[in-house]
Amino acid sequence: MKIEKIVVGMNETNTYIINDEENNEALVIDPGDEAKKIMKYIDRNQLQPVGIILTHFHHDHSGAAEELKKKYNCPIYSHKKEVEGLKDPEFNRSLERCRKLISFAPDKTLSEENVITVGNIVLQIIHTPGHTPGGICLQVKESNIIFTGDTVFKDGFGRTDLPGGNEEQLKKSITNKVAKWSDDIVIYPGHDEIATMKEVRRMNHPYLKAKK
Repeated sequence: MKIEKIVVGMNETNTYIINDEENNEALVIDPGDEAKKIMKYIDRNQLQPVGIILTHFHHDHSGAAEELKKKYNCPIYSHKKEVEGLKDPEFNRSLERCRKLISFAPDKTLSEENVITVGNIVLQIIHTPGHTPGGICLQVKESNIIFTGDTVFKDGFGRTDLPGGNEEQLKKSITNKVAKWSDDIVIYPGHDEIATMKEVRRMNHPYLKAKK
């Protein structure tokens, strides 16, 4: 398995490309902007995208999804509670922040019992509402890797003052799920640096107790 981080857009969103090196199939997580930059990496490495996964509906995580879908003919996945946000340019903030409005429906909707596969790699869906109603994290099965979107970062948590945000829901997601992750879990967040949960806890986060 290979993971490539590509930073895109004015919000410096982390787009991740996961590929099974045995067959060159790939998944793209959170293509927020700069479709050509993402495509350049895919084409240069002769990858075959089989899916695009959105951790949540905000424009800086979904802005290039339609262009990638069109070029590579692969489905867009999001949690079922993100559908309305992806359709509404005001809610996903593309009306305010982007030159091109975002308004589309995902091809496949997800819930927590689902998994997504690429080659021999399996991603487990973890529903972590709060930043948005259908925000998700994605854990690579049989590994210590979790893609966290805007749920948790090395030095903070997702905002709850944006469309779809709910502070109480985020607190529950952190205390009931994220706080249970062991120190050796490596988070791949939607912005900023990749970090271990040990490093995350070191930043004096509320709701997070030391986990062996």
